[in-house]
Amino acid sequence: MKNFLSKLLKTIGTFILRYGLGFIIIWLGFLKFKNSEADYTHQLISGGHISFILKYLTPYALNHIVAYLQILIGLLILLKPISKSLSFWGGVAACLMFILSLSLLFTSNVVWQVGYGFPELSKAGQTILKDFVLFGAAAWCVSDSL
Repeated sequence: MKNFLSKLLKTIGTFILRYGLGFIIIWLGFLKFKNSEADYTHQLISGGHISFILKYLTPYALNHIVAYLQILIGLLILLKPISKSLSFWGGVAACLMFILSLSLLFTSNVVWQVGYGFPELSKAGQTILKDFVLFGAAAWCVSDSL
């Protein structure tokens, strides 16, 4: 019974890691088309190390680019039954995306609760914190697609 339960949970976990990650990335990509997301992205990026991007793109254009990239990355991750190679590159792109996002946790001035500092995260910081786990799922997808 213990062995059966172990195999069952491993199968469920493996399925959810890959397909849940792809689904979440696609969903977040569709959310990027909303103007409220562009305002949030502008606030987050303008205080961080990649603020130079805003010299070349409006927050709305940047969000649309990110939206299409996220949808593509999510679809690539979901393609493992068809192409391990495409899924591998989707996982690599997701890892890079989450590393970039996590870097804002340490460089943006809007991730900490004003007046408190570490460990009090603002709403922006709390939003980024989930990317630690999503990065882990993306890294697993890369290794699983090799």
